[in-house]
Amino acid sequence: MNNPFIIGEKIYLRSPEPGDENIIALSENHPDPRETLFYALPTSPEEQLARIKSHMEDLKTIFLIICDKENNKPIGCTAFFRIDWVGRMAVYYIAIAEKENWSKGFGKEVTKLMVDYAFDTLNLNRIQLHVSVENERAVNAYKRTGFQIEGTLRQAMFHQGRYVDFYVMGILKEDWLKNTV
Repeated sequence: MNNPFIIGEKIYLRSPEPGDENIIALSENHPDPRETLFYALPTSPEEQLARIKSHMEDLKTIFLIICDKENNKPIGCTAFFRIDWVGRMAVYYIAIAEKENWSKGFGKEVTKLMVDYAFDTLNLNRIQLHVSVENERAVNAYKRTGFQIEGTLRQAMFHQGRYVDFYVMGILKEDWLKNTV
C-alpha cells in the first residue's frame, strides 16, 4: 500500500499524489461514470491537478483517492465537501472511474469507511448527499450504509435531453451509532 490514510478490506484511501489527476479526469470524461455523475463538460488532467490543489488547500474539504489493495491501483476518489465545522455536517461524494470496478463492493466499503471517519474522528453529526433517483445501484448502496431518503429535488439536473430528479439522502451520527453497536 502506498501512503494509506484509511484502510479497508479491499480498498484503502490516501491523499492525492502526482498522476492521480488522470483517474479523476477519467471518472468525469468516461461515458460509464457520466451515466450517473452527470458531468456535462470535458475536463483535462491539468484541470484536475488544479482542482486537487484547490481541494487540498480548502479547510472545508477532505479529498481522498480510492485504491484497490490488491494492486495499489487508483480506482476513483471520495470526499467530504462544504464541511461545516460549527454545524458538524458535510456533503459526501464518491466516484469510481471504470465500470470494471463497479459491483465489487468498493463503493459500499468506501462509503462505510468515510462515514466511520466522519463520525468517529471528525465528530460530524450529519452527512448528506444528492443522487439521481434513477441510480438505483447507488441509492441501494447508500441505504445499506445507513443513509435515508430525506426528500426529492424535482428536475434537479438536465441530462441527455431531459430533467432528472435527485434524492437528498442523509445519515445522522445517532442513527449510525444505533447500527454499529
